[in-house]
Amino acid sequence: MYRCKNCRKYQLRSYQRKVRFKNEEMIVKLNNEGMGVRSISRVLDIPKTTVSRILLSVSQKLKAPIFTEQGHEYEVDELRTFFGSKKNECWICYAINRKTKRIIDFIVGRRTKENIAKVVRRVLSLSPTKIYTDRLNIYPGLIPKKLHFTQFRQTNHIERMNLTLRTHLKRLSYKTICYSKSIAMLTACLKIYFWS
Repeated sequence: MYRCKNCRKYQLRSYQRKVRFKNEEMIVKLNNEGMGVRSISRVLDIPKTTVSRILLSVSQKLKAPIFTEQGHEYEVDELRTFFGSKKNECWICYAINRKTKRIIDFIVGRRTKENIAKVVRRVLSLSPTKIYTDRLNIYPGLIPKKLHFTQFRQTNHIERMNLTLRTHLKRLSYKTICYSKSIAMLTACLKIYFWS
């Protein structure tokens, strides 16, 4: 500590709030159980900025798994949510393996052909036997006709995953006031949920 000559107050030379590794693991667990940044902050008694910083740093360390499977069936779908306010709509487009239920890839942003194409290209790189989607008019231009199927009830697995996501992550719920402040934070929380 030192005393400032101008204002005559005592201050610390440097401030340190170190969060232990155990808290980092707990933040990830609480995020995956559906708690928002403020809730985690209250439960662990640490600042909201620290929780946000840890979530972002943990997500940056995570790499998407490398999938080498060939000849499987996949489902692709989009999930609507918000960031910042209810006026800022964004979409989570992702693909799952029908057999293993693992998330192959996802992207957060607008529901454009370019964004959906990134997920579809990732699935096509795995030499799928079938790709099931809803009847969104973007898919026929991205997926070869012999692989693309849109029959009724063929996207049950991914629709169930949408429900699970909305249940586990309250920032994705329909009637919520706990939405993400930015796309970066939404992407970080999803990355942690999918791949940690």
